[in-house]
Amino acid sequence: MQKWVHENPEILHIGTLEARNEFTPFAAGQDPFRPKEESSLRMSMNGQWDFAPFESPEDAPEEWWLAEPVRKMPVPGNWEMNGYGKPVYVNIRYPIPYDPPYVPQKNPTGVYRRSFSVHLQPGVRWLLNFEGVDSCFYVCINGRFLGYSQGTHNTSEFDATPLLEEGINELAVMVLKWCDGTYLEDQDKWRMSGIIRDVFFLLRREKQIRRYEITQQVQGGQCRLRVKWQGEAPVTLELSDPDGRLVEKAENKQKEHVFHISAPRLWNAEDPKLYSLVLRTPEEVIGERIGIRTLEIRRGVFCVNGQPVKLRGVNRHESHPVTGAYVTREDMLQDLYLMKRFNINAIRTSHYPPNAEFLRLCDELGFYVIDEADIESHGSVEASLTTDHDFDYSGIALLANRKDYEEAILDRIRCMVERDINRSCVVFWSMGNESGYSLAFEHALRWVGQRDPSRLRHYQSIHMLKGAPVPNESADVLDMVSTMYASPEQMEKFLHNGSETRPYFLCEYAHAMGNGPGGAEAYWQKIYANPRLMGGCVWEWCDHGIRIGTEADGTPVYRYGGDFGEQNHDGNFCIDGLVFPDRTPHRGLHEIGQVYRPVRVEKKGKHYIFRNMLSFTAAEEVLSCRYVMEQEGITCGEGTVALRLPPLGVQEVMLPENTAGSGRTVCFFFEAAHSTPWRKQGETVCFEQVRLSPPRARIEKPALSGGALPEIHEDPAGIRVHADRFEYRISRETGLPESILLDGNELLLSPARWNVWRAPTDNDSPFRHKWERFHLYDLIPRVYEISPERREDGVVIRTRCSLGWQSHMPLIHISYRLTIHANGALEMKADAQVAEGRPPLPRFGLAFRLPADMEQAEYMGFGPGESYADKKEASRWGMFTEKADESREKHIRPQESGAHTGCTLLDVVGTSAGLRIISDAPFSFRLTHYDPEKETAAKHRDELQPEKEVYLFLDKAQAGIGTGSCGPVPAPEFQLAGKNMQFRFCMEPYTRVEHGEKDK
Repeated sequence: MQKWVHENPEILHIGTLEARNEFTPFAAGQDPFRPKEESSLRMSMNGQWDFAPFESPEDAPEEWWLAEPVRKMPVPGNWEMNGYGKPVYVNIRYPIPYDPPYVPQKNPTGVYRRSFSVHLQPGVRWLLNFEGVDSCFYVCINGRFLGYSQGTHNTSEFDATPLLEEGINELAVMVLKWCDGTYLEDQDKWRMSGIIRDVFFLLRREKQIRRYEITQQVQGGQCRLRVKWQGEAPVTLELSDPDGRLVEKAENKQKEHVFHISAPRLWNAEDPKLYSLVLRTPEEVIGERIGIRTLEIRRGVFCVNGQPVKLRGVNRHESHPVTGAYVTREDMLQDLYLMKRFNINAIRTSHYPPNAEFLRLCDELGFYVIDEADIESHGSVEASLTTDHDFDYSGIALLANRKDYEEAILDRIRCMVERDINRSCVVFWSMGNESGYSLAFEHALRWVGQRDPSRLRHYQSIHMLKGAPVPNESADVLDMVSTMYASPEQMEKFLHNGSETRPYFLCEYAHAMGNGPGGAEAYWQKIYANPRLMGGCVWEWCDHGIRIGTEADGTPVYRYGGDFGEQNHDGNFCIDGLVFPDRTPHRGLHEIGQVYRPVRVEKKGKHYIFRNMLSFTAAEEVLSCRYVMEQEGITCGEGTVALRLPPLGVQEVMLPENTAGSGRTVCFFFEAAHSTPWRKQGETVCFEQVRLSPPRARIEKPALSGGALPEIHEDPAGIRVHADRFEYRISRETGLPESILLDGNELLLSPARWNVWRAPTDNDSPFRHKWERFHLYDLIPRVYEISPERREDGVVIRTRCSLGWQSHMPLIHISYRLTIHANGALEMKADAQVAEGRPPLPRFGLAFRLPADMEQAEYMGFGPGESYADKKEASRWGMFTEKADESREKHIRPQESGAHTGCTLLDVVGTSAGLRIISDAPFSFRLTHYDPEKETAAKHRDELQPEKEVYLFLDKAQAGIGTGSCGPVPAPEFQLAGKNMQFRFCMEPYTRVEHGEKDK
């Protein structure tokens, strides 16, 4: 038996065949374009295997392939998701001591066993394929050693023929959780083990096509499509165009053939035309789909087929809330259809090659793919810490500079390139992620450039270890400059580097964790304005929550890092996607889908300028356009626009509009012209709203009729202001209403209060500890002066107060005036000054606790759906109605959600009474049944229950959202930092009968 080799980085594979391009042969007479599972030459080993777990490989019996099973284990699957061991989530830190190439002696081990039947035939080779095993594995057949391999997301292929016997055979696989390769697999994901992708035999003839490669040269309307192959069998080739018409049929014994195609129909992500190639031998047939396209950097601009292209992308892990790292074809399609639906055209396979089937689907559906090698050693940063240096990012290259890992780095890159060499969707080869730069990476980049000069080379992590040999980090090995989490300003600064001519790519940006991302539109304003800015990939596609059950209403219950007893973990940092684990879209996906909209509109003079952001498709081929004109939220005109928008073209449009009057808008809705698997005909693809005039001033025009001036009664506790139908009681401790009575009905369940707190979003993490240090969640009011006065326009109460906490100077000083008019309306004018040296505030406004029935909001502002100052692209300005929490997202970790910004009017409507709030200046509000203190404290959404009563948060402003969980905080204009703020509004209580009479 072979000795253990899993702690030797210079032994990566034993007994494996040379890496080849991925394909499935079919028997002669079969259709090679049917699903691979239908090939009679493919025998799946997926299913329930016998499983025997051990604490380490040494704890297994010497003849481990005979280990007595204790349970069944699904293949593919992670054993931690199926009853053995616990999942561990860490981001940067290694989950084991950093001691390469050694791993812990307690190294969880699983022995998989299954039997299978074989009918041996002369001249047939049985090739055993493992498409993914985490982290390494030993293989035996019938008690005899077949081989060893590592590289979790790379395919390992063995020729098992010499070990097979006629009839029943026994296959045994020992899988180890850790190996020397673990140090190259420190990706931000759940650390789980097992056989995670398909296992199968291919029955190949002795005379076979072992591998083939397709290259193309397009020039002057002609394409030379070269097919080269290895193998001894005579080959017949057939090439058909995307409509199925035969282009050429050829027989060739030279192991190479060139097809000459006139006026080829080119592949791109918008219109993924695929040619069909059939390679026939006497006993096998192979089918391949080919996209003919060119890639180049032209004067610093990324071009496909000669056209400039912007990459509107996302980063995608392979993740499922129930099956872990194992995803099915249906799961892949679900992701890709959603991406198409939300205008995404690029995918970075973070941070390993995806299932090979995923790339075939990307060929067919149309995506630009950044194919990334299975390499990340980010934890080297933590491992290199010393007492003298708390943090030195050059330490990230600690592993990359080890001589004994050089071959392992190149091997993982080589396996990716060889497997995916024929995939048209792959536009970049990425060397991995966050591993630092070294001679090993330079050698790999040079090898890739020689092996495949048709694609671009990408790598972001060019930090070099101090004192190490300096590689030639230059334009001849990297075709672009790539960074992550730069701000829009930093991104633009790159363009002013006169010595740099390469394009710029944001491989990660707009961290989508929790309520986010905010500020995405600012990136794309600059990307579209600068040809050398290629675009970027949002981090990331999906939340990596593990489902452990459901709530009573069927809502999935998810858990994240630390919820399974791990000591070393990174909490909910894995809950950072645009979709929930079950692929329900977050509001952030709607935001990104709108930022990535295929048509943009702006108004210049009397014309509307339509811009087609698609590089290859005339907008009218895929979209229709209608418009709706509104005044103060009421439709006053509508029609259609006949689109004549060529690729990357511009169209001027005039509308029969009347811009007279306030609050006028026009919204253009771009709808699908045809049905697709991801979108029905007529479904809105995107929209663009143009605001033509500001909303009308409302605060000067009370909606209720006047009456007798209210009376004032004072006592030590407060000030009572009342008339025939209403009564306000103003607290001397706050200067704010503690009771509002209308016709004897109480509208406040507890006193109103000043409020600067919100349940912190994940993207608030740069500020949260500062907010908590200054106790923004429980500030104490101090009233210095409160004085009522009866005047002609009503009762005026002037107050000066501050908000602060023990041991600190006051955080904020507020001077405000309440005017209670004869009609019962309360008008607030407040001036607030935040003390210097204090953190930016989450919000500034008032909090009210209302009766349970006051749960309907009718508002004029940004909706439908939540909106924030820097996260409102998916909203439009108008009049909307919703129930409390209708816009609230049930984030897996509870946090602020469901607000509406840019409002000038709000009606909070109950069964018998309501409150109308109007303002000349835009305000923000949130109506919710959730107590923000409990939202702040809760770790999981299933720990929260809605309250019966309703909370109204009425804010001068809320801070923006940003992407501070891993990226820029909100831009200065979206922060409430050191600002003097004025807050003015009018609040009018009314009965339900009066509600219908109000002038809107």
